[in-house]
Amino acid sequence: MSDAPTAIRPIVQPVTDRILKSDGEAGAASFVIFGASGDLTARKLLPALYDLWQDGYLSDASPIIGVARRDKTDAEFREEMHVAVNEEARTAPIAPGDWDRFAARLFYRRLDIATPEQYPAWGESIKAIEREAGVTDRRIAYLAVGPSLFHDCVEALAGGGLIPEDDQDDHPPWLRVVVEKPFGTDLESAKELNHDLRVKLRETQLYRIDHYLGKETVQNVLMFRFGNGIFEPLFNRQHVDHVQITVSESQGIEGGRGGYYDTAGALRDVLQNHVLQLLALVAMEPPAKFAADDIRDEKRKVMEALRPGGEKLDDWAIAGQYVAANGKKGYLEEDRIKEGSTTEAFAALKCRVDNWRWSGVPFYLRTGKRLPEKLTEIAVQFKLPPMQLFRTVECSGDVCDLIGAQPNRLVFRVQPNEGIELSFSSKRPGMQYQIHPVRMDFDYSEAFPTKLPEAYERLLLDVMRGDRTLFTRDDELEAAWRFLDPILKAWAKPEHKPQEYPAGTWGPDAAEQLMSDSGRQWRGE
Repeated sequence: MSDAPTAIRPIVQPVTDRILKSDGEAGAASFVIFGASGDLTARKLLPALYDLWQDGYLSDASPIIGVARRDKTDAEFREEMHVAVNEEARTAPIAPGDWDRFAARLFYRRLDIATPEQYPAWGESIKAIEREAGVTDRRIAYLAVGPSLFHDCVEALAGGGLIPEDDQDDHPPWLRVVVEKPFGTDLESAKELNHDLRVKLRETQLYRIDHYLGKETVQNVLMFRFGNGIFEPLFNRQHVDHVQITVSESQGIEGGRGGYYDTAGALRDVLQNHVLQLLALVAMEPPAKFAADDIRDEKRKVMEALRPGGEKLDDWAIAGQYVAANGKKGYLEEDRIKEGSTTEAFAALKCRVDNWRWSGVPFYLRTGKRLPEKLTEIAVQFKLPPMQLFRTVECSGDVCDLIGAQPNRLVFRVQPNEGIELSFSSKRPGMQYQIHPVRMDFDYSEAFPTKLPEAYERLLLDVMRGDRTLFTRDDELEAAWRFLDPILKAWAKPEHKPQEYPAGTWGPDAAEQLMSDSGRQWRGE
């Protein structure tokens, strides 16, 4: 496998560039960013838009209009964004000439969205910028604010006359509204939020963004499964023993996030969105065609087929909270965490996908803070052969030992070091029939020595193109909440206490037992 990147690079890379560049610009459109003074705008959105412009995917005619409550001039906004984009630059600092050309499209318009009297004049100021740029019929509104403000932002768009009456979507006039997670805190709140937004908007105008789905390896799960005839037939109950999905963080609660995190917890913050989306991509059926609604139909079916992996909740859903260890603070000692909080900083689930393809195959999910490393991966472990004909030997240097038979495993590494790894057994050199575990490793950075686009770059470009494939639909979202609601209600009871685990370890003992009860174990332990 190590020779493959060198062999394919001269052929694949130019072809890939031609395919990408042939798409050209997505078409000029205005960007109206609510929450322009926030961290998301500075760290993710503006750097992504700048990179899209540098790569030729964002038109010179597209104005970017920041909206927030603070008083600020265009010049002040441009300077703030210059500092932010420079800090996030993945290569050399931005050349002054490049920044000046990009910054000419940046504008700032103050609005207090809690004051409807301001909407009409504010809307006219937005339209004036768009008319000057020549993009009056194409608009993207990004709600980089908390969910409690989504409704007010949409009301501001409506009150400012920025929601077209005859939205054609595939040709002007159109409006696309991007909303960030968390999208609800349970099934009831998600339904309520969906209802509130659809008072003024149609479902086709809504783009619920999950930045994990913009990562290259996540997208490659679909390409790998449905683009390779040798692997897709193996993704079923006949061949797969179990699937593990891990989203771990080595950090605790930093950056002032304690106030938010303590009201959300690991289940709402990561598992409901990131982890379940990864599960849906691994478990879904092949779509009738590679189009947004066909793919989202299949993901919804997976969400609706999710079932508990045990009779009692404690048998299949584990909550954990880290305590001080290894020189790290405990959860209750972090900034802005309520005294005696029972919010989970770790969650592990054993669940089933109750359909023909996956009947009897357990899916193990885990996410948490203060774990040994930052890691996101999907591991598909295959069943052992029905008979063990050979001895398995594993060596470290000159020391070799007999070990138990090792299963084949396919691992999608989402972060860090994006890539795909396949482990299998090979005969050891020598006169005896002994097998040794080996692996083939595809690494993105080796095979494609160009910068990978950031997740927000890909997703923003999809919004510009009107491609909803990587965005969550309302029925899919509600099905995910429906599965998790019983856990949330049980963990909200006063008698519930998350199990403790030392900071820097892989979670509470009960999470280990979730696997060991069936003779399995988590990867990395």
